[in-house]
Amino acid sequence: MFEEKDYIMKIIQQFTNAVARIMGLKAENKIEESQVVLTDTLKDFTGLNTEILEALPYEILLQRVSGQTNSEKSLILAELLYQQADIYEIKGELSRAKNLYLKNANIMINVLLKGDNSVLEQNQDKVNELIEKIGLLNVPRESLLLLFQYYELTTEYAKAEDVLFELIEKAEANKDLVAKGIAFYERLLNKDQADLQKGNLPMDEVLEGLGNLKRI
Repeated sequence: MFEEKDYIMKIIQQFTNAVARIMGLKAENKIEESQVVLTDTLKDFTGLNTEILEALPYEILLQRVSGQTNSEKSLILAELLYQQADIYEIKGELSRAKNLYLKNANIMINVLLKGDNSVLEQNQDKVNELIEKIGLLNVPRESLLLLFQYYELTTEYAKAEDVLFELIEKAEANKDLVAKGIAFYERLLNKDQADLQKGNLPMDEVLEGLGNLKRI
């Protein structure tokens, strides 16, 4: 138990030092040097080169790095992908940057959905920043599903509803999605009016949304 904890702490320290060096080089506009350090760090941490990291689905990356159970390793992976995406953005390689920002967001939301409140509090601002970078245009279904769950988790109910209906529109009222939507509204029926108002989705709109889905 202690050996595993010590091992994780050692990895976190190595990662922290590497990211600090990468960010320092970027701040000095030494982009190619920062890329060399990042490439080596990614290879050491994942055993994969950058091209494979860009091509693999985020679930496979999570499984390879952490078995989808170790939140520390998952968040390290997310931060390294963020640094790579940032370098691509600096270099004007925007499609490659968006691909990695999406993977980053997927990994982080996956961790937050399974973690406790302290993990959410520490990482919510970073996820919101990623969502701003990505936008919702041409976002794949798997990412929208995670966003839908994320917005409910963070009590941003109106945003969750927006993502839900975008999903339903894309899937042409897929029965599974409609069922998820109905369950979402039924959970909201048990919330206090004040909580719903804070989430910008008052009770009358909850009832309206629920009725619309039940008629589909």
